[in-house]
Amino acid sequence: MNASDPRRRPNPRSSGQGKGRRLADHLGSTSWGCRSRGRSHKWRGVFFDGPQADQDAEGEEIPVWVVYIGNEDAEPTGKIYRCYSFELAEGLARRMAKDRRLELVQEATTA
Repeated sequence: MNASDPRRRPNPRSSGQGKGRRLADHLGSTSWGCRSRGRSHKWRGVFFDGPQADQDAEGEEIPVWVVYIGNEDAEPTGKIYRCYSFELAEGLARRMAKDRRLELVQEATTA
């Protein structure tokens, strides 16, 4: 195809058209476009809380820390991880927040 071919799409960068347009606007309603499919993007974060009281096999009270992904009301949206070490729980929470690009809400203290 040459530049005068009517089948050729105009380049929005080189022509006066499309200046300041977003990629999603340029792509329109194509199936591979950058458009949301009706999902609401609600806030989520990684919560790190504790210590909470738990019991070991002998019935002794031990501290436990919890790490989970939660919504804006701090309600868990999935699995809750229970850790018996502050340092391990903190490391898990930091990795989860970094990997998932979520805010870390740290309300935990050492025992």
